[in-house]
Amino acid sequence: MSLDTYTNLKTAIEGWLDRNDLNDKIDDFIDIAEARHQREVRIRQMLVRQPLIVNNRYVDVPTDFLEAKIIRILTDTARVPLTQVNIDELTRKSSVTDGFPYFFNVHAQIEFNRNPDQSYTGDIIFYTPQDALGDSNPSNDLLERAPDVYLYSALAASAPFLLEDERIQTWEGLYTSARDALNLLEKRAQQVGAPVATTAGTVV
Repeated sequence: MSLDTYTNLKTAIEGWLDRNDLNDKIDDFIDIAEARHQREVRIRQMLVRQPLIVNNRYVDVPTDFLEAKIIRILTDTARVPLTQVNIDELTRKSSVTDGFPYFFNVHAQIEFNRNPDQSYTGDIIFYTPQDALGDSNPSNDLLERAPDVYLYSALAASAPFLLEDERIQTWEGLYTSARDALNLLEKRAQQVGAPVATTAGTVV
């Protein structure tokens, strides 16, 4: 059976579990798997680009935001990529002087290392969740590209019900391998060509 639709995926999960008493839990297993995918899977089909106005040290994150890929600010001469740093590093790089904000971190908001000295226009490319599978949405990009990721993560989600079932470890291992291979493939695809050297967020 091809794992190309929500219905076929549920049928496959039912067959692999071989437990009639868990059939009414399969939707829950898929929901748990999709929550895990949001944390662990990154494919290019999850990337979206939106305009971003940087006119304050703190800017609201976009709707459906999972993780920032890049923030760029337009200047008179270039589109300048900013550097994402952890919150401790951002604190060390913070300045009380207004100026061009070369660094940022994302928490409840997008925080820059300084107040901008003017309102800058830019854009943000970020990861968003895949649309959840269901009767009204029988497939999505992740199911089309990596049905094994869906199958094994949903099977692994059955662990609280199967307890000491030795298959759990197998399914978890298969999911981890499929997820890692997919993420590595995406990482390689996005690194084609020589990297551009940057210093403090400025293209050199």
